[in-house]
Amino acid sequence: MKQSNILKSLFAFVAIVCFLSSCKWGKERPAPRGKNIICVVDFSDSKNAAERLKFYMTVIKDNIIPNLGLHDKITVIPIDKASITNSSDILLKDLSAINFEPEQSSPMEEEQITLGNLKKYKDTLITSFAQSFQTAIDNRNKSQHGTDIFGALEVVKGKLKANDDNYVIMLSDMMNWSNTLNMEPGNNAFNNSTMDDILIKVPNFEMPKITALVLTAEQIEVSPEHFKLVQSFWTAYFVKNQIKLFDYNSASVSKLNELMALPVVE
Repeated sequence: MKQSNILKSLFAFVAIVCFLSSCKWGKERPAPRGKNIICVVDFSDSKNAAERLKFYMTVIKDNIIPNLGLHDKITVIPIDKASITNSSDILLKDLSAINFEPEQSSPMEEEQITLGNLKKYKDTLITSFAQSFQTAIDNRNKSQHGTDIFGALEVVKGKLKANDDNYVIMLSDMMNWSNTLNMEPGNNAFNNSTMDDILIKVPNFEMPKITALVLTAEQIEVSPEHFKLVQSFWTAYFVKNQIKLFDYNSASVSKLNELMALPVVE
């Protein structure tokens, strides 16, 4: 009789476990959504290349990395002549894979300690990124004579995350210079009247639900008219490819700060 009761209790326990595993409470909770930040940095040659690269590095160090959240991801990739043939991850970090929570602490202290651990990690990340960025400058000098933005966008498409909010931050003068298209000021074939035809011929990468922001930095010897021409092209390109353009400007980071402060869409 006693053995029979024990067996009944065991069967009841197994039944409860099976029930819980089949209902929503027994299932693994999905990973929290975060921001997937993809920074695309222009390493191509220009009259003020050194100053421009310093500006781009500072933007990533001061405005992007410090504002990463617990579940965010960041990737930094280059634009130059070899955007496709020599693509590399200058920075590739998934903060959601790191446990910043303390092992033992009171509930009141846990959040504060977690955020403190996150800040310490990001401070370290800033230092390692600066070193990796300088290494990229040194290693990519043979690929500077060209600007394959379309190739970089192809790389970006492969780095999107379906379960995160995807943001593409273009740190570039956005003047593509390759066999596909020459957008430099000296090319008279690139103008307002040819823009519609060019938009059809260039590689297109539809990326719906993606948000883009462009920071060109100061552009030496580029007229306001040509700046607006290039801006108009990319605005139309993003619309065609279902990419939301959050902002496009030269060196103001106010909109970038707004973007980094956006809440994650649940």
